[in-house]
Formats: sequence, structure tokens, C-alpha cells
Amino acid sequence: MQAAEFLRTLWSGRWIVVATVIIATVATYVISDRAPKVYESSSTLFVGDRGKTLDDFSALQSAQSLTKTYAELIQSENVADRVATELPGAETGAQLLEKLTFRPITETQLIVLTAEANEPRAAALLANRYAERFIDYARTNLSTRTRSEISLVDAAQPPRAPVRPRPLLYSAIMLFVSVFLGIGLALLRAQFDRSLGDDEELGRTLEAPVLTRIPAISSRKLAGGREDHFLEAFRILRANISFLSPSSPVRSVLITSAEPGEGKTTVSVALARVLGEQGQRVLLIEGDLRRPGLSQALDLRGEHWQGLAQYLAQNLSLPEVAHTTTIDNVWLIPAGAMAPAPSVLLQPETLQRLMAQALEWADFVIVDSPPVSAGADSPILANVVGNVLFVANAQRSRRPKVIAAIRALRQAGGHVAGLIVNGVQDGGSYSYYDYADQPRDRNRLAEELATPVER
Repeated sequence: MQAAEFLRTLWSGRWIVVATVIIATVATYVISDRAPKVYESSSTLFVGDRGKTLDDFSALQSAQSLTKTYAELIQSENVADRVATELPGAETGAQLLEKLTFRPITETQLIVLTAEANEPRAAALLANRYAERFIDYARTNLSTRTRSEISLVDAAQPPRAPVRPRPLLYSAIMLFVSVFLGIGLALLRAQFDRSLGDDEELGRTLEAPVLTRIPAISSRKLAGGREDHFLEAFRILRANISFLSPSSPVRSVLITSAEPGEGKTTVSVALARVLGEQGQRVLLIEGDLRRPGLSQALDLRGEHWQGLAQYLAQNLSLPEVAHTTTIDNVWLIPAGAMAPAPSVLLQPETLQRLMAQALEWADFVIVDSPPVSAGADSPILANVVGNVLFVANAQRSRRPKVIAAIRALRQAGGHVAGLIVNGVQDGGSYSYYDYADQPRDRNRLAEELATPVER
């Protein structure tokens, strides 16, 4: 992953990083702050040798050796059992030793005894009581044999603050760790994310611009006065198509998608309508010979009509297969008879002749293609038509399939001129029409455009 791509991935997943840092840090603080407090208190013991003078070097070495010996003996369960019987709570000596640590200070005659407890006074009491009992034990059992003496030189005091947990320290550590955790989660999300992403990311990944975003509007709302709200997305599409090649205006497009049900037929009909609004002569070609949907979307009962299949198989003329529709300035070449092997009929030479005649007869030609997943039909048509408008549904389409479909179209020689994102839930881009809405008569075509005939 390159640095620029890495930074883009982090930026797109910035909320994951921020949320991870906040949640992890706050949770660490709250949990550690509510955890049981542990207090430590220490007492210090001095071990001396009564047999020598204090300035005698050998006596000093002997005392330091005795200190190490006492540091081992102080951990005796015999002493711990005696202390356990004197303190509140029915703990055994072994359990008591788990709360104690014994540390001889190097090159000295001191032993530091540290005790832990859940209360400050309890920690000090345990440290002092254990030190006192060990002194008694040592004087009774060891002093006469070792000619040594042991005494308490620094009694334990109740601590002011617990040694753990330390919420601020733990939170600071978690703050640092959670940054890397959040970055890892953002990268993991990007690795497994199959959604389309935003327009910038989608256009960058697919190397094609997003020409329009079509809002998801139910047929009830669409027929009840929201038609302009819906069609404005296609007017934007119409304008963007005119900007694709200013020196050589685009006059023909193939509309396809990766999978069925992503809205390409609806896009074909609505784009034809907004082009017809300008007085252009628009020819719709139902290129999906496997599951034709344009005739149904336009409410045309033309099963007996001659269409694309007859044109390709019988060498008919274009006027014989072009039929008027209920939309002003829009004509349709239906699929015609069902072909047993549609890809066999789609010969490049015949298709090129059809496109040449269509561009002479009409101002703009729209070919509604089958989805790329249906087989070889769409790549064959893309090679002939050239300009492809690829429809992706914001809710259903998955990026890997879209990428694979566009790659197949490009390998076939099709030019993916732009992307159309359909089914967008936030229709805020066209909110002006919410303000301008007026009561209207029921619009049959508007209902048809919103029907689930999305081939």
C-alpha cells in the first residue's frame, strides 16, 4: 500500500480511529478507577552482629551475610501462621505470604518488608505485625546461635494513596496503544469493506467519474408530486454527458450494471425522457435479449412487434423495428422474438450497421444492455457502442463485482465514460424540489419509472 493510499484509507476510517481511541481510553479509566484499590506499606528491619565491633570489616561482611539469611528465613510459614492468627480474617499463613514481599537492600544490613491490603491501615498493620513476630521468632530461635540481633528501625505507616490501580497512568498508556489499534481497525475495515464508498473513493477506484446520484424514492411519493425531485438527477446526468467530450458530443451510450436489479432499465427510461424534454429524437434499444424489461417499464404491450432480434436475424431496416412510445420524442426498438442464443445474434458487423443507422435516424441512442454477469452480451455491445454508463446500486452493489464488471467491459474495448449511483438514501442534493412541490395529477409514467423493473 502506497503512502497516499494509506493516508486516504486512514482519512476514510478516521471515525473508527477516533472512536477507538475515545472508547478504549475512557473504558480503561472507568474500569481501573472502579477496580478494588491496593495499598502498600513497608517496614524496615536491621540485622546486626553482636560478636564484633562495628568498624570491623569482617563483622560487616558477616552481618550482610546474616541479612541475606534472615531475608530467606523471614518467609517462613511458621512466622506467617503466627501472624495470621493475630489478624482479622481467617487467612492461612500461605495466603498471607502472597501479600508480602521481602527485599534485602544490597550491601546493607537492612531488610524491607512490604505488605499489601485493600485499606491503608490494614497494610501498615500487616507490615508491622509481621515484622514484630519475626523479631520475636528470631530472638527466640536464632539470636543465640548466630550471635546476631534484629530490630525494627522504621515502622510502616498507612499510605496516602493506592499503588494500583492508577487510572491516569493506565489511560495514558491506552491512549497511545489505542491509536495503533484504531489504525489497525481502519485498515482491516478497508480490507474487508465491500460497499461502494463515497463518490471520490468510487471514482478513484474505478477510474471513472460519478456522473449523478439517483435518490431512492418510492412509487407513492414519485406519483404524488415528487417526479421533478427524481428526474433532476437525470437532468444532471444529461448535462454531465454533454461535458464528457465537448469537442465531439456523446450521442450514444450503453447502460449496464454488474448484476440484475441495480436499476439500469429505470436509468435508461428516465434518461431518454429528460433528453426528449429538450426536443431531441431519442432511440431506446432493448439490448437485453435474455430478460427484456424496457417494454414493460414503458407499459408497451409489443410482444408481437418486430424488434432487435428480427433486425439482427432478418436484416430488416431500422424503421421496421423502431416504435413510438408514450414519452414525447422517444422511440423504442424492443427485444423482439426471444432468441435461443442471444450472443450468437450479436455479431459486431450487424451491430455496427445498426448503430450507424440509429445515429443517422436519431439525435441520441441509448442501449439498455443486460448485466455483465449475464454473459458475453454486454461486453460485445460495449465494444460496438463505445461509451458505457455503468449503474451501481448504493444499497446492493458490491465493489469487487463492480470492479470485475468494469474490467471486463474495458477488456472488450468499451469506454466506461462514467458511473451512475442509484438508490441513494440521502436525496439532499435535490432538496430544492421539496420546497417547490405542488399538488399534481397522478402521473402514470412516474409510477412506471419507480417500479421494480430494474434489469
